[in-house]
Amino acid sequence: MQDKKNAIISVTLIVSLVVCTILYNLYSQYLKERKEESIKVYFDYQIKQLNKNIEDAKLSSLALAIILSKNDAIQECFTSNDRTKCLQDVEEIINTFGTVSVYKNLRLHLHTKDLRSYVRSWDTKLYGDKLTHFRHLISESAKQKRPMTGIEVGMAGVKIRSISGVMVGEQNVGTIEVMLDFEYMGEFFKEQGIDLFVLLDKDQAISKQGIRNANLLSKYYIENLNTANLNILEILRDIDFDQNDFIRYKKHYFSVVPLMDASSKRIGYYVLHINKDEKERNLSQNYIPDNEFLF
Repeated sequence: MQDKKNAIISVTLIVSLVVCTILYNLYSQYLKERKEESIKVYFDYQIKQLNKNIEDAKLSSLALAIILSKNDAIQECFTSNDRTKCLQDVEEIINTFGTVSVYKNLRLHLHTKDLRSYVRSWDTKLYGDKLTHFRHLISESAKQKRPMTGIEVGMAGVKIRSISGVMVGEQNVGTIEVMLDFEYMGEFFKEQGIDLFVLLDKDQAISKQGIRNANLLSKYYIENLNTANLNILEILRDIDFDQNDFIRYKKHYFSVVPLMDASSKRIGYYVLHINKDEKERNLSQNYIPDNEFLF
Protein backbone atom coordinates (compact mmCIF):
# COMPACT_ATOMS: atom_id res chain seq x y z
CA MET A 1 0.00 0.00 0.00
CA GLN A 2 2.83 2.32 0.91
CA ASP A 3 4.61 1.45 -2.36
CA LYS A 4 1.49 2.32 -4.31
CA LYS A 5 1.20 5.62 -2.47
CA ASN A 6 4.86 6.41 -3.15
CA ALA A 7 4.38 5.56 -6.80
CA ILE A 8 1.40 7.92 -7.04
CA ILE A 9 3.43 10.68 -5.39
CA SER A 10 6.33 10.06 -7.78
CA VAL A 11 4.06 10.13 -10.81
CA THR A 12 2.39 13.28 -9.51
CA LEU A 13 5.73 14.97 -9.02
CA ILE A 14 6.93 13.94 -12.48
CA VAL A 15 3.70 15.14 -14.09
CA SER A 16 3.88 18.39 -12.14
CA LEU A 17 7.50 18.87 -13.19
CA VAL A 18 6.63 18.21 -16.84
CA VAL A 19 3.66 20.57 -16.68
CA CYS A 20 5.74 23.27 -14.98
CA THR A 21 8.48 22.84 -17.58
CA ILE A 22 5.96 23.14 -20.40
CA LEU A 23 4.34 26.17 -18.80
CA TYR A 24 7.74 27.76 -18.21
CA ASN A 25 8.77 27.17 -21.82
CA LEU A 26 5.45 28.54 -23.07
CA TYR A 27 5.79 31.60 -20.87
CA SER A 28 9.40 32.12 -21.93
CA GLN A 29 8.35 31.84 -25.57
CA TYR A 30 5.52 34.29 -24.90
CA LEU A 31 7.94 36.80 -23.35
CA LYS A 32 10.35 36.34 -26.26
CA GLU A 33 7.61 36.90 -28.83
CA ARG A 34 6.26 39.88 -26.88
CA LYS A 35 9.74 41.37 -26.74
CA GLU A 36 10.30 40.89 -30.46
CA GLU A 37 6.89 42.39 -31.30
CA SER A 38 7.73 45.35 -29.09
CA ILE A 39 11.06 45.81 -30.87
CA LYS A 40 9.30 45.57 -34.25
CA VAL A 41 6.92 48.34 -33.16
CA TYR A 42 9.94 50.38 -32.10
CA PHE A 43 11.58 49.79 -35.47
CA ASP A 44 8.35 50.74 -37.29
CA TYR A 45 8.49 54.12 -35.60
CA GLN A 46 12.17 54.57 -36.48
CA ILE A 47 11.50 53.63 -40.11
CA LYS A 48 8.91 56.39 -40.21
CA GLN A 49 11.57 58.73 -38.84
CA LEU A 50 13.98 57.56 -41.53
CA ASN A 51 11.43 58.19 -44.27
CA LYS A 52 10.65 61.61 -42.83
CA ASN A 53 14.34 62.51 -42.74
CA ILE A 54 14.72 61.42 -46.35
CA GLU A 55 11.72 63.45 -47.49
CA ASP A 56 12.95 66.48 -45.53
CA ALA A 57 16.36 66.14 -47.18
CA LYS A 58 14.74 65.93 -50.60
CA LEU A 59 12.79 69.12 -49.96
CA SER A 60 15.85 70.89 -48.53
CA SER A 61 18.02 69.94 -51.50
CA LEU A 62 15.28 70.87 -53.97
CA ALA A 63 14.81 74.28 -52.36
CA LEU A 64 18.56 74.88 -52.47
CA ALA A 65 18.80 73.80 -56.11
CA ILE A 66 16.07 76.27 -57.08
CA ILE A 67 17.67 79.07 -55.05
CA LEU A 68 21.11 78.43 -56.55
CA SER A 69 19.70 78.29 -60.07
CA LYS A 70 18.93 82.01 -59.62
CA ASN A 71 22.31 82.79 -58.05
CA ASP A 72 24.38 85.30 -60.04
CA ALA A 73 27.61 83.34 -59.61
CA ILE A 74 26.02 80.10 -60.84
CA GLN A 75 24.45 81.83 -63.82
CA GLU A 76 27.81 83.40 -64.63
CA CYS A 77 29.37 79.92 -64.62
CA PHE A 78 27.41 79.19 -67.78
CA THR A 79 27.61 82.56 -69.47
CA SER A 80 31.27 83.44 -68.91
CA ASN A 81 32.85 80.11 -69.94
CA ASP A 82 35.41 80.62 -67.16
CA ARG A 83 35.63 77.24 -65.40
CA THR A 84 38.38 78.36 -63.05
CA LYS A 85 36.29 81.17 -61.59
CA CYS A 86 33.23 78.92 -61.60
CA LEU A 87 35.07 76.34 -59.49
CA GLN A 88 36.07 79.05 -57.03
CA ASP A 89 32.49 80.32 -56.78
CA VAL A 90 31.13 76.80 -56.31
CA GLU A 91 33.62 76.13 -53.53
CA GLU A 92 32.63 79.36 -51.80
CA ILE A 93 28.95 78.42 -52.00
CA ILE A 94 29.66 74.99 -50.52
CA ASN A 95 31.67 76.50 -47.66
CA THR A 96 28.85 78.94 -46.92
CA PHE A 97 26.08 76.33 -46.78
CA GLY A 98 28.30 73.71 -45.16
CA THR A 99 27.75 75.32 -41.77
CA VAL A 100 24.19 73.92 -41.81
CA SER A 101 24.11 70.28 -40.62
CA VAL A 102 22.02 68.93 -43.49
CA TYR A 103 24.41 70.56 -45.99
CA LYS A 104 27.59 69.54 -44.15
CA ASN A 105 28.86 67.35 -47.01
CA LEU A 106 27.14 69.30 -49.77
CA ARG A 107 28.22 68.60 -53.35
CA LEU A 108 27.26 70.56 -56.45
CA HIS A 109 27.21 69.38 -60.04
CA LEU A 110 26.66 71.73 -62.96
CA HIS A 111 25.51 70.35 -66.31
CA THR A 112 25.54 72.04 -69.71
CA LYS A 113 22.29 72.46 -71.62
CA ASP A 114 23.16 69.39 -73.73
CA LEU A 115 23.37 67.43 -70.45
CA ARG A 116 27.11 66.99 -70.16
CA SER A 117 29.04 67.45 -66.93
CA TYR A 118 30.48 70.95 -66.63
CA VAL A 119 31.64 71.18 -62.99
CA ARG A 120 31.80 68.49 -60.32
CA SER A 121 32.67 70.11 -57.00
CA TRP A 122 34.24 66.87 -55.66
CA ASP A 123 36.23 66.04 -58.82
CA THR A 124 37.30 69.18 -60.61
CA LYS A 125 39.20 67.34 -63.37
CA LEU A 126 36.33 65.12 -64.53
CA TYR A 127 33.96 66.94 -66.89
CA GLY A 128 32.58 66.84 -70.41
CA ASP A 129 31.06 63.34 -70.12
CA LYS A 130 27.51 62.68 -71.29
CA LEU A 131 25.16 62.02 -68.36
CA THR A 132 21.85 60.90 -69.84
CA HIS A 133 22.76 57.22 -70.25
CA PHE A 134 23.05 56.64 -66.49
CA ARG A 135 21.30 59.58 -64.82
CA HIS A 136 17.51 59.17 -64.80
CA LEU A 137 16.79 62.35 -62.82
CA ILE A 138 18.77 64.57 -65.18
CA SER A 139 17.01 63.14 -68.23
CA GLU A 140 13.55 63.41 -66.65
CA SER A 141 14.12 66.96 -65.41
CA ALA A 142 15.16 68.03 -68.91
CA LYS A 143 12.24 66.20 -70.51
CA GLN A 144 9.63 67.58 -68.12
CA LYS A 145 11.32 71.01 -67.89
CA ARG A 146 10.87 71.27 -64.15
CA PRO A 147 12.94 70.81 -60.97
CA MET A 148 13.09 67.23 -59.69
CA THR A 149 14.39 65.43 -56.62
CA GLY A 150 15.10 61.84 -55.64
CA ILE A 151 17.70 59.27 -54.64
CA GLU A 152 20.03 58.11 -57.36
CA VAL A 153 23.39 56.47 -58.00
CA GLY A 154 25.99 58.50 -59.85
CA MET A 155 29.73 58.88 -60.10
CA ALA A 156 29.77 60.06 -56.47
CA GLY A 157 27.74 57.12 -55.17
CA VAL A 158 24.21 57.10 -53.74
CA LYS A 159 23.01 60.61 -52.95
CA ILE A 160 19.83 62.55 -52.37
CA ARG A 161 19.82 64.67 -55.50
CA SER A 162 17.83 67.67 -56.70
CA ILE A 163 18.05 69.29 -60.12
CA SER A 164 16.89 72.67 -61.35
CA GLY A 165 17.30 74.39 -64.69
CA VAL A 166 19.36 77.57 -64.84
CA MET A 167 17.73 80.36 -66.86
CA VAL A 168 19.37 83.59 -67.92
CA GLY A 169 16.56 85.76 -69.18
CA GLU A 170 14.49 83.45 -71.38
CA GLN A 171 17.44 81.23 -72.24
CA ASN A 172 18.10 77.83 -70.69
CA VAL A 173 21.88 77.72 -70.15
CA GLY A 174 22.20 74.50 -68.14
CA THR A 175 21.18 72.82 -64.90
CA ILE A 176 22.45 72.66 -61.34
CA GLU A 177 22.35 69.58 -59.14
CA VAL A 178 22.47 69.63 -55.34
CA MET A 179 23.67 66.43 -53.70
CA LEU A 180 23.33 65.40 -50.04
CA ASP A 181 24.72 62.28 -48.39
CA PHE A 182 23.34 60.13 -45.56
CA GLU A 183 25.96 60.90 -42.91
CA TYR A 184 23.86 63.43 -41.01
CA MET A 185 21.05 60.83 -40.83
CA GLY A 186 23.55 58.40 -39.36
CA GLU A 187 24.36 61.00 -36.70
CA PHE A 188 20.65 61.56 -36.03
CA PHE A 189 19.99 57.87 -35.39
CA LYS A 190 23.18 57.45 -33.38
CA GLU A 191 21.76 60.02 -30.96
CA GLN A 192 18.69 57.78 -30.60
CA GLY A 193 20.89 54.76 -29.81
CA ILE A 194 20.45 53.25 -33.26
CA ASP A 195 22.91 52.35 -36.00
CA LEU A 196 22.04 53.25 -39.57
CA PHE A 197 23.69 51.54 -42.52
CA VAL A 198 23.01 52.73 -46.07
CA LEU A 199 24.04 49.84 -48.31
CA LEU A 200 24.43 50.03 -52.09
CA ASP A 201 24.44 46.86 -54.17
CA LYS A 202 27.92 46.62 -55.64
CA ASP A 203 26.53 45.76 -59.07
CA GLN A 204 24.60 49.06 -59.04
CA ALA A 205 27.67 51.27 -58.52
CA ILE A 206 28.53 53.55 -61.45
CA SER A 207 32.14 54.09 -60.42
CA LYS A 208 34.42 52.30 -57.98
CA GLN A 209 36.84 55.22 -57.83
CA GLY A 210 37.22 56.73 -54.40
CA ILE A 211 35.15 54.07 -52.62
CA ARG A 212 36.76 53.58 -49.23
CA ASN A 213 37.03 50.17 -47.61
CA ALA A 214 35.32 48.57 -50.59
CA ASN A 215 35.83 45.05 -49.23
CA LEU A 216 34.08 45.50 -45.90
CA LEU A 217 31.03 43.63 -47.21
CA SER A 218 31.02 41.23 -50.12
CA LYS A 219 27.85 42.40 -51.86
CA TYR A 220 27.43 46.00 -50.70
CA TYR A 221 29.20 49.32 -50.32
CA ILE A 222 28.53 51.20 -47.08
CA GLU A 223 27.52 54.66 -48.24
CA ASN A 224 27.53 56.32 -44.80
CA LEU A 225 30.90 54.97 -43.74
CA ASN A 226 31.72 57.83 -41.34
CA THR A 227 28.71 57.18 -39.09
CA ALA A 228 28.35 53.40 -39.55
CA ASN A 229 29.12 51.18 -36.54
CA LEU A 230 31.86 48.96 -37.98
CA ASN A 231 32.05 46.91 -34.78
CA ILE A 232 29.20 44.70 -36.02
CA LEU A 233 30.53 43.97 -39.50
CA GLU A 234 30.96 40.28 -38.72
CA ILE A 235 27.23 40.01 -38.02
CA LEU A 236 26.30 42.01 -41.13
CA ARG A 237 28.37 39.71 -43.33
CA ASP A 238 26.19 36.74 -42.36
CA ILE A 239 22.83 38.40 -42.99
CA ASP A 240 20.87 37.74 -46.18
CA PHE A 241 19.16 41.10 -46.62
CA ASP A 242 17.23 39.83 -49.64
CA GLN A 243 15.31 37.32 -47.52
CA ASN A 244 14.74 39.13 -44.22
CA ASP A 245 13.28 42.42 -43.06
CA PHE A 246 13.69 41.68 -39.34
CA ILE A 247 16.66 39.79 -37.92
CA ARG A 248 17.63 38.82 -34.40
CA TYR A 249 21.15 37.63 -33.67
CA LYS A 250 21.68 36.96 -29.96
CA LYS A 251 20.81 40.39 -28.50
CA HIS A 252 21.31 42.30 -31.73
CA TYR A 253 18.24 43.32 -33.72
CA PHE A 254 18.11 44.52 -37.30
CA SER A 255 15.37 46.04 -39.43
CA VAL A 256 15.91 46.03 -43.20
CA VAL A 257 14.25 48.52 -45.58
CA PRO A 258 14.70 48.52 -49.38
CA LEU A 259 16.64 51.49 -50.77
CA MET A 260 14.69 52.65 -53.81
CA ASP A 261 15.98 55.14 -56.37
CA ALA A 262 14.09 57.82 -58.28
CA SER A 263 13.03 55.33 -60.95
CA SER A 264 11.52 52.99 -58.28
CA LYS A 265 14.36 50.49 -58.65
CA ARG A 266 15.79 48.76 -55.58
CA ILE A 267 19.50 49.57 -55.44
CA GLY A 268 20.34 48.52 -51.89
CA TYR A 269 19.06 48.61 -48.33
CA TYR A 270 18.75 50.79 -45.27
CA VAL A 271 19.59 48.74 -42.18
CA LEU A 272 18.69 49.86 -38.65
CA HIS A 273 20.41 48.10 -35.74
CA ILE A 274 20.05 48.10 -31.97
CA ASN A 275 22.01 46.15 -29.36
CA LYS A 276 20.31 44.91 -26.17
CA ASP A 277 23.41 43.41 -24.55
CA GLU A 278 24.63 45.60 -21.69
CA LYS A 279 27.95 43.71 -21.59
CA GLU A 280 28.74 44.98 -25.07
CA ARG A 281 28.13 48.63 -24.32
CA ASN A 282 31.82 49.42 -24.63
CA LEU A 283 31.94 47.69 -28.01
CA SER A 284 28.74 49.03 -29.47
CA GLN A 285 27.58 52.62 -29.67
CA ASN A 286 23.92 51.75 -29.40
CA TYR A 287 22.82 49.87 -26.31
CA ILE A 288 19.16 50.47 -25.40
CA PRO A 289 17.77 49.22 -22.06
CA ASP A 290 14.56 47.17 -21.89
CA ASN A 291 12.52 49.99 -20.42
CA GLU A 292 12.93 51.93 -23.65
CA PHE A 293 10.46 49.49 -25.22
CA LEU A 294 6.81 48.94 -24.48
CA PHE A 295 7.22 46.66 -21.50
